[in-house]
Amino acid sequence: MDFDTDIESQIIIQKNLRRALDESSMVTITDTNGIIKYVNKQFCETTGYSSDELIGKDHELIRSGYHSIEFYNNLWDKINSGKVWHGEVKNKSKNGKIFWSDLFIVPFLNKQGKVYEHIAIRRNITKQKKFYEENLKNEKMITVGRFSSRLAHDLRNPLSIIKISLENLKLLYGADKSQQNIMDKVERSIDRITHQVDDVLNFVRERPITLNNHKISEIISESLDSIPIPENIKLILPKNNIDVYCDEKQFSIVFNNLILNGIQAINYTGTIEILVEENNDGIIIQVKDSGEGIPKQNIDSLFEPLFTTKQQGTGLGLASVKSIVESHGGIISVTSPPTIFTITLPKISDNSSSRKIT
Repeated sequence: MDFDTDIESQIIIQKNLRRALDESSMVTITDTNGIIKYVNKQFCETTGYSSDELIGKDHELIRSGYHSIEFYNNLWDKINSGKVWHGEVKNKSKNGKIFWSDLFIVPFLNKQGKVYEHIAIRRNITKQKKFYEENLKNEKMITVGRFSSRLAHDLRNPLSIIKISLENLKLLYGADKSQQNIMDKVERSIDRITHQVDDVLNFVRERPITLNNHKISEIISESLDSIPIPENIKLILPKNNIDVYCDEKQFSIVFNNLILNGIQAINYTGTIEILVEENNDGIIIQVKDSGEGIPKQNIDSLFEPLFTTKQQGTGLGLASVKSIVESHGGIISVTSPPTIFTITLPKISDNSSSRKIT
């Protein structure tokens, strides 16, 4: 093989390697100061920046703020010493979308053995990270669920004993106003703990759903039996008493949580209104409160398990509501302000009969 043929073969190999790299990865080349000298098409597509916007700049453009200064200092110390750096990096595209990369940074050395540029090779692993995080979250939820269920069951008996003892104390000291105020506080605390225990059990308990036609007034009435409505709260009930095809026990839990959520949101003073209407598409139930509303940043996370903005909340009440509504073939959403929870259920048929869903 002559010299020219050997050089030509090497050039072809380099072109093929570069093509393979460009097709499979995001690639940038920077100088020793981190200034970008080259970007490939895939890097531009992922970040949303054009090559003109990137060349001459540094990677600060795509930093997400997730990693510490120490993280980047360690990275630079390693590649400036001529060693390859490898790790996972969380970045941000031009439109603010987060993406994760499996990143290799390879320093190139000159004849004197000094670093003169770096090539950064990124592989998008956003989907893999999301899958891993969801699996980890599910495993934690299963473990927490088992422990919480056992703990909640164990708490119920002593709570019942405390409540009975309190009733006896009320009979003995009911005429003493100062004692009565103290016992009222204790009773509210017991009710709060009981509600939190019920939240946990409602979320982790698996039970079949028995569907039948029930008047909306009957469902709400059953729910209100277990909710102490404060004197300073006005509860406006629906005027039209329509039939809802549902599990009455399960849907009383739905109203229980939404009404209690409203009571806490308006700080025990204000108005809660329940609206119900029926149209060709289905049954629409709304629970509206007169509170200040839900912060915009919390809206999307409101139905997630363990998410709560309340110091005394479990973060399971609204997650249980969503689960129950969806098990009935319905959907639930929330808008704010004013805070309105909207449940849409399928239309009931005239010949609907009682049935179970396991």
